[in-house]
Amino acid sequence: MENRLQEGMIRLTPREQDIIQLLLLGCDIAEISKHLSIARRTVKAHFGRIYLRFGIMGGIKRVKLATLLLSRDLMPFDRSESPVHANEREQTMMKLVAQGLSNRQMAAIMGTSEHAIKSDLKSIYDRLGVWNRLELALWYEGHQQHELVN
Repeated sequence: MENRLQEGMIRLTPREQDIIQLLLLGCDIAEISKHLSIARRTVKAHFGRIYLRFGIMGGIKRVKLATLLLSRDLMPFDRSESPVHANEREQTMMKLVAQGLSNRQMAAIMGTSEHAIKSDLKSIYDRLGVWNRLELALWYEGHQQHELVN
């Protein structure tokens, strides 16, 4: 894990940076939730993803994360560094999300199940560093299809 940090391979989204800054200021989940105006369960989900990204398991994870972060200089997440490799299906899904369609509507259009749509969207969210449909739609509108690489 330390090699990955030293090489700068672990990147943080802006939301993750905000959460980590508040963590390093000594805020707990409730305070982070209030300050960022997001639900506690969302903050917990963010922490879960951050723990996985850093390979933190067991014990008092927030303390381990804070200790690790204070000892390393991490690069901020920058979506513009490399192109996004999206296949035709993923491009279609991003376009439909940007149009405001629900999972059910997307499944009907694409001829698949809602579960498959939900799973694929989660994969796209993780790859792009976004957390929900709104952020995905904003990302898509900002980058449009011509910047997506097949």
